[in-house]
Amino acid sequence: METINQPASRWTLWRPYVFDLGGPFIAYFLVKALGAQATWAMTVAGVAAGLSTVVNTLRKRKLDGIGALVLLEIVVSLLLTIFVRDPRLMLIRPSFYTAMASVFLINSAFGNQPLTFVGSRQIAASGGPARLAAFERTWDKSAEFRTTHRRLTIGFGLALAVDSLLRIVIVYKTPVDRSAWLSNVPHVTAMILMIGISALAGRKFSRLVDEQM
Repeated sequence: METINQPASRWTLWRPYVFDLGGPFIAYFLVKALGAQATWAMTVAGVAAGLSTVVNTLRKRKLDGIGALVLLEIVVSLLLTIFVRDPRLMLIRPSFYTAMASVFLINSAFGNQPLTFVGSRQIAASGGPARLAAFERTWDKSAEFRTTHRRLTIGFGLALAVDSLLRIVIVYKTPVDRSAWLSNVPHVTAMILMIGISALAGRKFSRLVDEQM
């Protein structure tokens, strides 16, 4: 019986970050290079981020816990793009997303299924019906599995809360042109840490699921 998950491709894992972080960043500097005001550059960057979010949602074709979070981000993105004309407020727009994600993550950790479980369930499904069934049995039978998922979800939520605050500090303490790229450093750092921690936790999850296979 097959007990190893079929791993997602590197492009699948990194695609959301390439578009959601790189797209707005590139859009800002392209519009700025054409001589547009910083406000318009921020607006175009906001539209780029919004389109990226819509594409990612349509690609998943369903609204689970993660999809609900993405939907909230789309609404906030549209409202900010329409009503905000302050370049610094546009630059801290991602802080609204990460703050919402932080609250969403921490709240889910105390619910029936933390968000890390929902996300890793999709990976388990790629291993076939037997692997998915074992994954769900592990949730029902292993306290270690459930506790690790809840702690991981809370940790991710706290990391995003710190990211949100640091972005705001950077935007309001540095010039706009510099903060356009510097404000992304906390988020990129948080993502790298979260991916690394997820890989380590994934080994434990895989071991626990293997025991149920």
